[in-house]
Amino acid sequence: MAAAFAVETILDLGLASVAPAIRGVNTFRGAVRSVGPALVGSVPLHAPVVAVLAYSYETISPWSVALFAIPAVAVQRLLMLYREQRETADALQGANERLASANLSFATALVATLDARDWYTAGHSAAVAIYARDIAKRIGLSTQDQELAHLCGLVHDIGKIGLPAGLLEKRGALSLDERRSMEQHPEIGERILKKVDDYAFISAIVRHHHERVDGNGYPDRLEGEDIPLLSRIIAVADAYNAMTSDRPYRDAMPSRVARLRLAQAVESQFDTSVVAAFEAILTGASEDYRAAAAPEFTLDTRVTSERPDEALLEDLTARVAAVATA
Repeated sequence: MAAAFAVETILDLGLASVAPAIRGVNTFRGAVRSVGPALVGSVPLHAPVVAVLAYSYETISPWSVALFAIPAVAVQRLLMLYREQRETADALQGANERLASANLSFATALVATLDARDWYTAGHSAAVAIYARDIAKRIGLSTQDQELAHLCGLVHDIGKIGLPAGLLEKRGALSLDERRSMEQHPEIGERILKKVDDYAFISAIVRHHHERVDGNGYPDRLEGEDIPLLSRIIAVADAYNAMTSDRPYRDAMPSRVARLRLAQAVESQFDTSVVAAFEAILTGASEDYRAAAAPEFTLDTRVTSERPDEALLEDLTARVAAVATA
């Protein structure tokens, strides 16, 4: 049996080395070095096993082959199952990555519709997305929740696309009726996002990003822990960037003033732990980060490096507005 395995191994090694040499993908010597150790190493493993198998077949019973065949088949089946599971896991990971990219692309396209109407809102959404993601990371949320916070930050104001023309651009204080219209944008945003596959959970976060922990927010007057955590994170990031940005009716506040106002509003408007986490981030951050002027605050250049076509924006805006008013 050992002699037979030696002859078989030499023939195998020769054939396995000649073929690559003929195709020009490897030299004969290189092929021998690559496959030789594996083939030679198999001889002391396989020869005794096959010898015992042959001896059992001759001296005991032909049925003794089953004692060797069944474990071999079982091992082969396990290897096949492992391979299939590995391929399925790789395919699922690829599908999840493509879905995440599609979600981010869609969110960027939605924000671009606001960009076409109100330049402040688009830049504001990009800043809130970055701040929300960093707060989520600071308080120890999972990577998945951090990316979800970023996505929610991008689309948190999408409901403003359904507001009356001229309301976003108005200079000066809003009237009571105009303020009531403005306060409808979380509900409009929820209606828009509910129409999109995989955005149902995001729509609930968007609906509640103007709630207050004391129950005096809108639209549902939720209190404390009843407000989704990501909504509480968006609320802090939203308020800070709004205060530190130029608006049609006022100049931007210094970062230290905005941070003081956040601190004064804990336990009434904002969640204490969220404000504390954001303050820790801002304390060690650069001035560009505090003012949302760093390169990372541009509207996700990983997805699109240029402004979308105007005709496409007009079509998307019209579609979103139709959903908002439905």
